[in-house]
Formats: sequence, C-alpha cells, structure tokens
Amino acid sequence: MPFPPPGSRRHSRSHPVLNALGTLLLMAGFIALFMPSLVLQVLPAGLAELLVAQAKVLIGVGIGCQVLAVITRAKKARVEAERVTALQQAPPDAPQNGDTPTNIDWTPLKGGGANFRTHHLVVANPHRLEVRTSVQMILFCGLFIALGAGVGGVFIVSGLRSGDLVQALMPGLIGLVFVLTGALLLRSASKRRVFDRTLGGYWRGSGKLSNPQALAAQAEWAWLQDIKALQLLQERITSRSSSGGSRSYWSYELNLVLSDGRRLNVMDHGNYDRLRQDADAIAQFLGVAVLERG
Repeated sequence: MPFPPPGSRRHSRSHPVLNALGTLLLMAGFIALFMPSLVLQVLPAGLAELLVAQAKVLIGVGIGCQVLAVITRAKKARVEAERVTALQQAPPDAPQNGDTPTNIDWTPLKGGGANFRTHHLVVANPHRLEVRTSVQMILFCGLFIALGAGVGGVFIVSGLRSGDLVQALMPGLIGLVFVLTGALLLRSASKRRVFDRTLGGYWRGSGKLSNPQALAAQAEWAWLQDIKALQLLQERITSRSSSGGSRSYWSYELNLVLSDGRRLNVMDHGNYDRLRQDADAIAQFLGVAVLERG
C-alpha cells in the first residue's frame, strides 16, 4: 500500500505559512487597535507603542497576506497545466537509463524535514527542469528575518532613546540571531536543482552553467545517464516542546539513485501529493522509474 497514512497528506493546505502569517498579523492588529491598554501592559513600552501606532498597518498587511494566499492558490491550476503541456512538448527520445538498481538504501538520506512544501518543480523549457524555492519557504525565512529585525530594532531604538544600550544589547543580539538564521536558511534553500539535457547533467548550485565541465564545481552533480531511478520515501518527524508535549508529522524525501548506488537528495518536505507529481514529471523527463515503498 503506498504511503502516506490516511489524514497525513496536506493537499488542502496549499499555503500554511502565508495563511498563518496573515492570521497572526490580523490578530495582532485588531488587539492593538481595540485593546491598546492590554498591549501596553503586556509588552515592553517601545514595542507596545509601535504596535499600537501601526495597528491599522498590521491589519492591512494581514489582509494582503490572506488575499495573496487566495491568488496564489488560484494560480496553481494554471501552473500545473503549463507544466504538463511543456512536458508533453518535450522530444520523444527521452533518455532511457537502463536497469533499476536492486541494492538501494532505504534509510532517509536527509534527516528532518519541513511539514510544508519547501520546493517545487518548474519546467524552464522542454530540455530543462529546475527545482526552485517555494513561496511558503521564502515566507518562512522572511518571517524569521522580519521578527528578528523588528524586535531587535525596537529594543535598540529604545535603548538609544533611553541611553541604556547595555539593557538593549541582549534583545538586539537575539534579534540578530533570528535575522542570520532566516538569511542562512533562505540561502541554502535557494540553491537550485537543475536537470539539463543540453549539458547532460544534474546539479545543485548555480542555475547558469555554460558547459559540462562546470558541473564539477557545483555542490552536487551527476550525469543524467548515471541516474537509474528516483527514490521516494517517508520519515516520521517528532518534535518535543519544553513543557513535555510533542507533535509529529510525515516528511517525504525524493532522491536520485545513481548507477554506483549513491543517492542525491532533490527535495524533502511535507506535501506528498505535490512531491509525487514532481517525481513523476522528473521520471518522465529522465526516462526512469519512481521507486516507492508502502
């Protein structure tokens, strides 16, 4: 029986990060607008005054996030239709890469994984596929950066006004950590995975290569003819909170299986339906099978 278990797929939650961000901003804006005294009592003075003063802006941005979520969800059908059309227009002589290896490691290649869609497949042209960062992942990283810059900036400005920079130093450093974390996550996630028939190779790194010799300089690479199969497997992720509670979800991993038995990770996220669609498209492009255990 193919995985995932019933109820574990996230087909209906197309943009959980965008929806959550919009809801959070709306809640913060309404609370700051209609209950400013509560905000002033609970939060530090500088941050509370900023929230109260910008309450309507928060509400507007929150509404904008919700509208953007609806628009992007409506565009998905068109994007999927374009992808199918482009694949159908690909030359019929897609490479057939030979027999599927039998000695394949089925342990997760990449530990952990997000519970939302971090990457998606894009058909650049009939001879080239690219795996790019999803809107959800960009917003997730942007949330880290915005929170770090916002909270850290408020405390630093408050310290400058009061003349007590020492007291504002630690919150400012914590904000800087959030900014750096978000920036590093975004940089890592933004490295494209490219399948290019013109160059005859797959690589992770720069999206622009002029010749096959440049493949060796990339973070990961392989000749397309050495890719014998795609591997789709699942991993149960469990996280525990400081209060002793725990939550778990399924993360799904798409790997390339090479002729020498090595595996290269292509994507790893929590949206099985989309990952399976992308795996089928890549398999058709390469002329290989998708291997999946129940």
